[in-house]
Amino acid sequence: MLSLEAPLVAVLWQRVLAHAHGIRLTPMLDAGLALACWVIYVIDRTLDTFAVKNAAELDVRHAFYHRHRRVVMFAVVPVALSILAWMALFVIPEGVLWQAGGLSLLVALYLASWSAQGSRASRDFLISCAGLGGIMLITRMPAPAGFRLTLCLLVLAVMVLTFLRQLDLRLGHLLPKEFAAALLFALGCTTSTRFLAMPENVLDPVLECLLLAAVFACNLHGIAMREKEPASQTGHTALVIGSLLFALSLLRYIDSGALEHALRGPAQAAAAAIVLHAVVHGFSRRVSAEAHRVLADLALIVPLPLAWL
Repeated sequence: MLSLEAPLVAVLWQRVLAHAHGIRLTPMLDAGLALACWVIYVIDRTLDTFAVKNAAELDVRHAFYHRHRRVVMFAVVPVALSILAWMALFVIPEGVLWQAGGLSLLVALYLASWSAQGSRASRDFLISCAGLGGIMLITRMPAPAGFRLTLCLLVLAVMVLTFLRQLDLRLGHLLPKEFAAALLFALGCTTSTRFLAMPENVLDPVLECLLLAAVFACNLHGIAMREKEPASQTGHTALVIGSLLFALSLLRYIDSGALEHALRGPAQAAAAAIVLHAVVHGFSRRVSAEAHRVLADLALIVPLPLAWL
């Protein structure tokens, strides 16, 4: 109910990536990632409760946030965000801060597009914050003035289109919420190592992020499918098989020397996590939904020692 499993998974995977790239992370980077991940999950689950008319329909986690949503949104979240702001300004390296700031804008748009769909006021507020924050961030970017102006105009265009009620854009129809959340989760886990490792090309960090996104997508989508009818399992099977083939393909290219050797450890752990997830999901109907969530999260953690082989 306290959403502590997500920060734990994020920090452990960040440590795996740091070991793979041979870099040392300060404890504050782990603390910052854990707190940021926790705040996002808390806001996400709290906003989900605003779209539900009957509280009896909520599961245990969402019912908890429904009961305490005023305390969460007006006391807990502001304090946590203040701590994050202090860490960002005085603790986190500037390069990591720029990447985290850009990612925070994507998170705001994610929350506005999916979690706040049931509340127009929440959706409009989040999109406004993301748009205005994006313009403020862009003006401070170390980039040419023309490039910054172009980005600002694009942000303004997106905001104008969003507020045109007659368009009624619903991103959830184009991209499932679980996939969007998995990609953002992967981007968050790789933020510090992506900057500190300083890769020579852009391909390796992109593949690394996509690998983690595939693993997390299996986890989130599998949990969502457990709560639906068995007839909707075909798409999840294809996701698991595709993710496993992607991880195995990366391992093959690493062995051939086409990709950096640093990807081997994370790819091994990811492939094992996907296989273990498939086993857990195969027995999902024999255990309760709560037990399945715990086992699904454990499937993300148990294979991590393989990254040290």
